[in-house]
Amino acid sequence: MSVRPFTPEWAEAFRAAIEANGAYREAGAKWIWPMAFVLDAAPEFGYAASVAVELALDRGRCHGAVIMAPDAVTAPFVLSAPYATWKRIATGELDPIVAVTRGLLKVRGAITTLMLHARSATALCACARDVATAFPDEG
Repeated sequence: MSVRPFTPEWAEAFRAAIEANGAYREAGAKWIWPMAFVLDAAPEFGYAASVAVELALDRGRCHGAVIMAPDAVTAPFVLSAPYATWKRIATGELDPIVAVTRGLLKVRGAITTLMLHARSATALCACARDVATAFPDEG
């Protein structure tokens, strides 16, 4: 069953996909910080307000994924973008590091640390492709 992105069901499926992904486990072995992804408000797609998913990441594992309001996020690393950017990242059309360098993803947190762990970030975003996602702009 496909689920809408940035919903509690999608967050849990994303967490499970991260946990099941050996490539992320290896690439993320030195990443020890929680991270949040923020979807900017997109009323045309059913997101009246911005929404965040905060991931409890630690050494290649994801111990939790919670949907929350962006102002409730406590993760030291927060990546924010509009719907179209997140969709391109989730489908593999856009590399997250390229999105950061082009300013398509806004970063809160130490960008140098993020760039030192670019392989981990790329592997993390690739896990989204393992989630059966029902994008609201696709029939």
